[in-house]
Amino acid sequence: MKLRRKVCFMVLLLLALFGVRKPIELQAAGKTVKKPAKTYTIYVNRKQNIVNVVDGKSGKLVRAMYCSTGRGFITIPGYFLTQEKYLWHELNGGVYGQYCTRICGSYLFHSVPYYRPDVTQLETHLYNQLGTQASMGCIRLATVDAKWIYDNCKLKTQVIIGEKKQLKKPKRPLLKISTEKSAGWDPTDPNPNNPYYPVLKLKKNSMIKVKMNSKFKPKSVITVSSPFTKSAKLLKYVKVSGKVNTKKSGKYKIKYTVTDPATELTKTFVIKFKVVK
Repeated sequence: MKLRRKVCFMVLLLLALFGVRKPIELQAAGKTVKKPAKTYTIYVNRKQNIVNVVDGKSGKLVRAMYCSTGRGFITIPGYFLTQEKYLWHELNGGVYGQYCTRICGSYLFHSVPYYRPDVTQLETHLYNQLGTQASMGCIRLATVDAKWIYDNCKLKTQVIIGEKKQLKKPKRPLLKISTEKSAGWDPTDPNPNNPYYPVLKLKKNSMIKVKMNSKFKPKSVITVSSPFTKSAKLLKYVKVSGKVNTKKSGKYKIKYTVTDPATELTKTFVIKFKVVK
C-alpha cells in the first residue's frame, strides 16, 4: 500500500510540474458536460484582442475578428461552452449589448454597448476602442461579428480564452467612426436602415437608354461609394447579374450587388436599361 501511495504521489507531482491534464470538462448552463458542439471552436486572445473561429473538424480558420477584452486581463481565461443567447441584453452600467452569447457567468460575447436597446444608440467612442483591452470583462465585437457568432455558433460551442495560441488578424480593417455625436450606428450593423451601406448610382453622362449595336459594359456606367472604401477599390467588389443585348431592341434589367470589404454590408441595386435604334 505504501508503495502504491508513493507511485500515486509521484504521478500527481509530474502532472502538476508538466501541466498534463485529464480530459477537460467544460461548463455549460450550470452543468458539467463532456461533449461540446463540434462545429466550431472559438479562440480568444486577451493580449491580441482578436477572436478566431476554427472549424472543429478540419482545424481551418473560418472567421477572424477584432474584439475588446477586459481591461487588465480581467476577462476570465479558460475553457468553456456557450450557454445562452439574447438578441439584446442589459450590461453593467445600465447599457445594452446586441447579439449576445453567454460564455460563462456574467461573461458574454456581445456588440459594442448601446445606450438603449436601439440600433441608433451606439456608444461610438467605445467602438473606436476595438482591438484594445477596454471592456469590464465581456468580449465586445463589431455588430456584424457578434451577429455571426449569434447566428452560426450553436449552444455548447467550445470557447478557449488565453494567450497560448497566437491568432490570425482579420482581413476587415479596424474602423474609426465620428464621435461628434454621443450616439449613432455601428458601421457593420446589417440592419437595412444603416446609413453606412454603400451607394450605387448611374454616372452623370450615362443613360438608361442604350443605342443599338453600341458597346455596353455594365460597370462602366455606374459609380459606387462608401465612407470607408475608395470608389475605385469598391467597384472591384461589384457583382453583375444580367445582360443587355445591344443587337436587339427591348428592355433589360441589370442587378448590381456590392459588398463593402470594410463593413461587410451588402447592397443590391437593379437598373433597367432600354436598347433603342
